[in-house]
Amino acid sequence: MADDEVFAKLPYDRPPTVHAMCEWIHTALSRGAVRLPFVVVVGQEVAGTTSYWYPDPVRRQVEIGSTWLGRAWWGAGINREAKRLLLEHAFTELACEKVMFRTDPENIRSQQALERLGAVRDGLVRRDWPRRDGTWRDSVYYSVLRNEWAGP
Repeated sequence: MADDEVFAKLPYDRPPTVHAMCEWIHTALSRGAVRLPFVVVVGQEVAGTTSYWYPDPVRRQVEIGSTWLGRAWWGAGINREAKRLLLEHAFTELACEKVMFRTDPENIRSQQALERLGAVRDGLVRRDWPRRDGTWRDSVYYSVLRNEWAGP
């Protein structure tokens, strides 16, 4: 499914075995108060994953993140469609006013994809995310507001 390049900028290692992937999924599902993970399926194959993070009913917002796809699905519009479906659901079913995204400042592909989706760059947050090697990465934050969402 995913190779090491997909995980190069993520704060966790690629699960190297089916058993490790099962544990990774179990951990993701156990974080119910802060995370709702989804599998991305294309045809009969698992292409990757994406999640809602940090739902905030007071501020009526949610973050979409932990999205990764196997290389075979890069550039096929799968990421855009998954995010579009989550955005539509967040605005219509969850009554969100804002949906946020964050990405590594070096991940230009992700930033360009978010901008094509209509997300607006909000700014850089320094020392936002721990890396596997003990250093910290900055994050570029993007968002889409309810009144900016053009819909499907």
